[in-house]
Amino acid sequence: MKNLFYILSTLAVCAAVCSCSNTRVTQVWKDSAYKGGPVSNIMVIGISKDAGIRRSYEDSFTAELEKYGIKAVPSWKIIPDEHLSKDALALKINELDIETVLITHLLGIDKEEVYTPPTTYMVPRYYRGGYYGYYDTVYNYVHQPGYYTTHTTVRLETNLYDSKSADLIWSARSATLNPYSDTDAIRSVIKALAKNMKGNGLLP
Repeated sequence: MKNLFYILSTLAVCAAVCSCSNTRVTQVWKDSAYKGGPVSNIMVIGISKDAGIRRSYEDSFTAELEKYGIKAVPSWKIIPDEHLSKDALALKINELDIETVLITHLLGIDKEEVYTPPTTYMVPRYYRGGYYGYYDTVYNYVHQPGYYTTHTTVRLETNLYDSKSADLIWSARSATLNPYSDTDAIRSVIKALAKNMKGNGLLP
């Protein structure tokens, strides 16, 4: 029974640690000629064939930008689900006096199978000498067989454009490891991207 409690407590700790996705910004580029300072009036566009994911991403990124005092609008409120022509999109942007456009799209989803070899844990306790001490100690060993786990990495690319000149201001690629839900992945990547934008002087 003690062994069982030890295993369960170990799994509980692992679950708590792994419950939140970890997003890394793997590549960043910023136009060295850009002197505009923090951006404003951003349209957020998430490219996805799933309308629900698109709306969730755009709404979440808009809310995050508003925390920085940035005016932002999710594109789903003004752009229908079908693909728009360049002229139609430009017309919508001009009508709303949008200054910058932020576009995110999926680069890929990578899956990697990793093998964890067998391990042995010992429940900490006082060791007594003699045969019983040895018996009593090794009785509390916990053996965990080897196992395979699949690691999933979601890779995204996010570009920020000047709406008037259509010039690229900033570009970032991100990798989110083992998201347990779409909401978790969205929250994680947006936090990482906003932090990077601030670090590059694009958010106040």
